[in-house]
Amino acid sequence: MKKKLYSLVAIVALATNIGFAQKYGDTPQDSIDCIMNYSIYNELYKQNSYVESYETWSNMMKVCPARHINDYIKGRTILKAMIDQAKTPADKERYIGELLTLSDQRSTYFGDEANNIAQKARDISDFYPEKEAEIYNLYKQAAEKDGATLDARYAPLYLQSTLHYIKSTGDVENLSLLFDVYDYASELIDNALISIEQEIEQTEAAKKNTVTLQRTKEEIQSYATMCENYIEPYASCERILPIYQSKYDANPQDLNLLRKITTTLERKGCTESPLFFAATKSLHQIDPSAKTAYMMGVMLIGEKKFSEAAKFLEEALGSYKDNISRSRAAQALARAYEGANQYANARTAANKWGELDKTSEGKAALFVAKLYLSSVVSCASHEGKIRGAAWVAYDEASRIKNNYPELADEAQKVMNSAYSQFPAKKDIFFVGLTEGNSFSVGCWIGRTTTIRGR
Repeated sequence: MKKKLYSLVAIVALATNIGFAQKYGDTPQDSIDCIMNYSIYNELYKQNSYVESYETWSNMMKVCPARHINDYIKGRTILKAMIDQAKTPADKERYIGELLTLSDQRSTYFGDEANNIAQKARDISDFYPEKEAEIYNLYKQAAEKDGATLDARYAPLYLQSTLHYIKSTGDVENLSLLFDVYDYASELIDNALISIEQEIEQTEAAKKNTVTLQRTKEEIQSYATMCENYIEPYASCERILPIYQSKYDANPQDLNLLRKITTTLERKGCTESPLFFAATKSLHQIDPSAKTAYMMGVMLIGEKKFSEAAKFLEEALGSYKDNISRSRAAQALARAYEGANQYANARTAANKWGELDKTSEGKAALFVAKLYLSSVVSCASHEGKIRGAAWVAYDEASRIKNNYPELADEAQKVMNSAYSQFPAKKDIFFVGLTEGNSFSVGCWIGRTTTIRGR
């Protein structure tokens, strides 16, 4: 290995002295040192000899820190190896200090300051978790520097650091700060999901493989789950509403505040509160959009004004451009039509919901199965004795149970309820039907099923 490296150095030295033109550092010698040290460290790095590559990597970074961004990415791996093998606490502290400085240096030469600050916060939390205030303030600084460009992976970490910081101050009731960060983190993740969904759509349209993109989407969705898990113990409507009520009373026309209030209350299921109604109406009047139409629909569902809600949700579904937002609108629209007893329209909206969000296909299908179950009496035939909708509901729930294991228990409940409403065998016989034959269920359902007795 050493012989190979010496040969490499000799070749580089010869190449750099024949027709040499300065490229790195302040002097021609800097460029020679840069190229030689890079060549050695990179060869060692390729062999996973991270500790052995430290010296030449460090020398290279001193003379040409702007050579390439990959030197910073590889540098993190090298420094972590040095930290792991450090023989004394002093050595370990030194290497940790170099790792933290590396994030600052990367910002100097390659920008992207927000993400580098957040990476520094993450590193400090790994090595010095007791520094709650410093970690929180770095994440806060990153969000304030250029929050829209922050990678979504930092969203749950920022929220977690806020929780730790609040607990460290002893002010455990400072939920206003917690929900401010939750609002920011949730929006960051939502925007990342919309962006990756659009990329997936474009890639599918080009008939290319989307496996990697789908994995990225799943990772981003996991960040959302992490945020919800962190906030859940503090997210009861009783706790949330007083926080936002006081802010709303002070600034009832503040657009950003109105967006935060409506979004957070909708996420946490506080949509039947007077605050949600007031904030939603104000937001839609001041700045109407697809999102405010969606919020108006959700609000009206809460007021049990289902037909009015459906109008706003149809508008939102037609106006949203991304599938994530459209799937939410379709889901709410299905609920609105269900409340208005317009089951055919509810089924259409639910099918759209499942079509737009493949991860919700099972839930959307289960919603439809429950619609069939709700229609057992109203869609009965043969003087009310033959309740064909029960057969259809049972069939659909059985399919869901077989195809969506996570919904098996709920699907079984629908099956049990449907079976209890199957017609008696004698009723089937008296109306001239035969078990095992096909049967067309009319009403709004329009499905063919199999005759069965109870």
